[in-house]
Amino acid sequence: MFNHLHRARPVLKWAGGKSSLLQELISLFPGRFERYIEPFLGGASVYLAIAPGTKAIINDSNSDLMLTYKVIRDNPEQLMKQLDSYKKRYSETFYFQVRKSNPISAIERATRFIFLNKTCFNGLYRTNSKGLFNVSFGKRVKCPELYDLENMLSVSKRLSRAKIMNTDFAEVIASARKGDLIYCDPPYVPLSDTAYFSSYTPGGFTWSDQNRLRDACDQARKRGAQIFVSNSSAPVVRKLFTGWRLKTVHAPRCINSKGDRRGKIEELIAISLPYGSGSEELISRRAESVA
Repeated sequence: MFNHLHRARPVLKWAGGKSSLLQELISLFPGRFERYIEPFLGGASVYLAIAPGTKAIINDSNSDLMLTYKVIRDNPEQLMKQLDSYKKRYSETFYFQVRKSNPISAIERATRFIFLNKTCFNGLYRTNSKGLFNVSFGKRVKCPELYDLENMLSVSKRLSRAKIMNTDFAEVIASARKGDLIYCDPPYVPLSDTAYFSSYTPGGFTWSDQNRLRDACDQARKRGAQIFVSNSSAPVVRKLFTGWRLKTVHAPRCINSKGDRRGKIEELIAISLPYGSGSEELISRRAESVA
């Protein structure tokens, strides 16, 4: 069920992306499943590693992000044409003009989203209290490549098999049934009081939301879904997922304003199997084998 060769790649740079952990994640996932469900899509690196043709439900609370994926799915040629136009106008002045703009059409909104992602400082996505994108200019002399033609078309084809949603994660998880694989990559619980980066959507992601996520996953497990949840290695996370299989991994932290603070950081993957599946011991051995 996984696309090991010639897989489509993410079209966006996204904080917390899982490209560096794909091999470890895939080694834990079951070999076969009916549908793939991802309630916190982000940069989509894990989804794009799933074999082409797999039915999927993908979701994120960031409305511009999910609109961009819909445009990539439905109208990639026009999107790339618009991106070419933006590239020709690249400058710091133009960057702030685009950042300040509020286009109406889906094509223009998706173009703006990708352009800002590729040309802002360090690929961050951050909003202020009013929900407005506020990351500074990346100060590159030349405009970076805004897309790869072959990959954009490949991602577009992949998305044609997915139901694209923009709603609360619990609603997406509630649709899971027996045979589904759910992978959750929510905003992480902070390792320190100053580490909480929760501005991907207005309002952030609270401790109450972490509990709602765990509870929604427990209910999906009872319906027969297989679930994997990534999070930080904070002690409260370990306690939250008491009774789950916990696998420790070390992921690179690539997005930080200070280069000396980029490096590997310990994360957890919480693994919950469907009740009565008889596979608990198998997953435990898998987790131990890649520890």
